[in-house]
Amino acid sequence: MSTSVENKKRKLTKKSDDPIQKKKKVHFAFDNNENGTPKKLDFDALSSSLKSRAKEKLAQVAVAKRQVRVKPDPTMLSNVKLIKKQLKTKQKQMEIKKKKKKHINIVQNKENTTFRQRLKERQKLRRGVLYDMADKSKKIWEILRRDETTNEVRVKLCGELMKLIEGNVKFLSMAHDTTRVIECLIQFGNEQQKNYIFEQIQKDIPTMSKSLYAHHIILKFLTHGTDNQKDVIKKSLYGHVCKLARHSIGCRVLEYCYNDVCNSAERFQLVQEFYGREYAVLKTTDVKNIEELLANKTATGQRTNVLEYMQENLMACIQKDLLSISIIHRVMHEYLRNANEKGRIELIDAVKEKLIKMIHSRDGARVAIYCLWYGANKDRKLLIKSFKSFVVKIAKEEHGYPVLWTIFDIVDDTKLVSKMILQELMSNFDEVINDSHGKKVLMYLIAPRNTKHLQYELVQLMKTSDSLSTSKKDSNIRQHELFEYCKSYFLEYFTTNILSTLKDGFQGFMMTEMIERLSPDDNLSSFYTSISTVLSTSSVEPQAETNLIEHQTAHNVLRHLIIADGKRQKKNKHNQTLVSTLLSSISPDTLRTWILCNRGCFIFVMMLEHGQSDECEQIRSLLVPSAMDTLKRQTFAGAKILVEKLLSSS
Repeated sequence: MSTSVENKKRKLTKKSDDPIQKKKKVHFAFDNNENGTPKKLDFDALSSSLKSRAKEKLAQVAVAKRQVRVKPDPTMLSNVKLIKKQLKTKQKQMEIKKKKKKHINIVQNKENTTFRQRLKERQKLRRGVLYDMADKSKKIWEILRRDETTNEVRVKLCGELMKLIEGNVKFLSMAHDTTRVIECLIQFGNEQQKNYIFEQIQKDIPTMSKSLYAHHIILKFLTHGTDNQKDVIKKSLYGHVCKLARHSIGCRVLEYCYNDVCNSAERFQLVQEFYGREYAVLKTTDVKNIEELLANKTATGQRTNVLEYMQENLMACIQKDLLSISIIHRVMHEYLRNANEKGRIELIDAVKEKLIKMIHSRDGARVAIYCLWYGANKDRKLLIKSFKSFVVKIAKEEHGYPVLWTIFDIVDDTKLVSKMILQELMSNFDEVINDSHGKKVLMYLIAPRNTKHLQYELVQLMKTSDSLSTSKKDSNIRQHELFEYCKSYFLEYFTTNILSTLKDGFQGFMMTEMIERLSPDDNLSSFYTSISTVLSTSSVEPQAETNLIEHQTAHNVLRHLIIADGKRQKKNKHNQTLVSTLLSSISPDTLRTWILCNRGCFIFVMMLEHGQSDECEQIRSLLVPSAMDTLKRQTFAGAKILVEKLLSSS
């Protein structure tokens, strides 16, 4: 019995040494109470510990996500974009090469074919069925467009052409060659044919206006279309004005429509779209200009919104360098008139070096004037330098010459003006003085703001700058410095071209204004001698065209020259005068012939009224003993007045 009990004990000890049993014992030993009994598990404590560990893990994941969200280096992004672009361009190039290979492989025999033949085959593949139709239409167009083609033939050809292009107008309008066919048909076709073409393109006018070739068809309808068709084109541009103004092709259609087709009310409806997005849909007819519109917007507190929207669109056009269209000039002029100082400075800074493209229009010239008025000195210098080699062209522009007036009025640096502006004008003096607008620039240098010779409205515009504090130099000093630079050029021209100058009223008055401004130190002997030489060699026949004394303009200019010389003599006495030069240089017999005509007598009257005392005595000794009988026999008014003057002076 004892042995059997011992064997059982051994078996039990072996089982207890088993590793699985040991683990179980360890597990229970860990959770036992002090008395050795197994302890119950606390599930609440276990769940709280698991929750805390889960929170820690979530926090670690959040930190990792933040690190991922950090913005990458911008240079890295730009490099990635460049690589993507390069890949796209390479893919396109590969596709084009594949297409070219296909087109080239069409022609089997390259040696026996010309390039033109191969090109035709490629066009056939590209256009497919429409190639034959386009080819036939171009052959008809070649005959239709000629000047020698008769009207009867044109009617017949237009009919044939319509049958060919029927249903394919939109497709043909997008190609560089077939668009000319449709243009020709619009020009020479009848109303029914024009209406058909217009119906085909009516829905696509805004899109076609931005097409390189199709926009010519829209321009053709604006030129040769009916009034109804033109109205439809105008209305189809509503809502697209700002986009077209920013488009290099679309701006051409907008410019032609605005300048040559629209009236003033329709122009304002187009311009309204620059004031806000709402005007692209709803046009206002209650106001006539931006000042009235802004007055209404000020009451509702929307004035700044309108000006900001205008600036946004203008900046987009400036960045794209689309500044040659009139509608942009108008909007820019309106903005500069109504914007605050900050807005003006921002716009002037953006446009100051590009104003040369705008001066051809009235509003564009006003923009340049505002930039000169409100710009800083450095802005003015850049603006003047941008005019280099264009000064003569600006002077000859209908709206450009007031810009040069503004430069003469407002820029203190007269050395810069003389170098960049006057030097170019003086080197082309003959061209400028003989131009209808250029001569006004030269007159402004001699007689600034003189409403006798210059337009009153423009002179009033120039006076606006007097209230500005942007110029520090006194205006009289500035004008004197500019005149001193160019007076020698005036004297040289007038002396050389005295005959044509006397017969030209404007140039003649330019001479009179110049004489009044000259100082006593200026030598006028050669100038006075040239006048006396021309008068001494002129005809003495009263009705002859070469008789300068009887010539209406020359007589008037000569009278004013004598008056101007008398004023100059009163200010500063000098030895040589015009009257003394005439009396000493012209022979007495020639002088006596002047009394045979009415205007010649008035010349002597002017000499007696404005000449010096010794000169009056010389005239009296010339006429009183020998010519009094002749004067008394004359019936015209000049002779009677001269007799009274001679008798009263004696």
